[in-house]
Amino acid sequence: MRVEDFATDDTAETDFYIRARRAAKFAGFQNAEAAQFVAAIVELYNNVVEHSGAVSSAYVAFAAYERCFEFIVADAGIGVLESLKSCPKFASLSDCGSALELALTEGVSRLAIDPDRGRGFRPIFVGLANVSESLRFRSGDHARELKRLEDGTIHAVTAQKSELMGFFCSVRCSPSAYFNDQDIK
Repeated sequence: MRVEDFATDDTAETDFYIRARRAAKFAGFQNAEAAQFVAAIVELYNNVVEHSGAVSSAYVAFAAYERCFEFIVADAGIGVLESLKSCPKFASLSDCGSALELALTEGVSRLAIDPDRGRGFRPIFVGLANVSESLRFRSGDHARELKRLEDGTIHAVTAQKSELMGFFCSVRCSPSAYFNDQDIK
């Protein structure tokens, strides 16, 4: 759904979140996990609104399958590097990979003058890492990817990729990544 629909229809945003939560529950997640996914989508969307400089380019989407829930939040805005560089504290940043890693660190925000800023990504990132198969953040010419391994550990890597305008986040979750197969009915 293009987020500009949220601005033109008073109920579109709420309806989207309700449908996402129901879809996650239908896919086999417990209510708490479904709520966590919606909270993540809301936080990521709010970051797009606040930091992208191109809200009209943004979109959010989800898909639910048996034992799988996926969602994306993306925009074609200024990207993580340019957003962070607008803060004097991060003006010397020159690498999109470093910018992505910083953006996923607690307390980091282009609005660094406010000590209560930069607290949204980290808790979501940690919470999603506990129930996800993979998380992927892309901006500029880098991606930060996190994958859950069979032993439960999380493998994280930042790598250079082809240029991407703006910001893109994709998350794939599976109840089997969190529960034993016998716990799923």
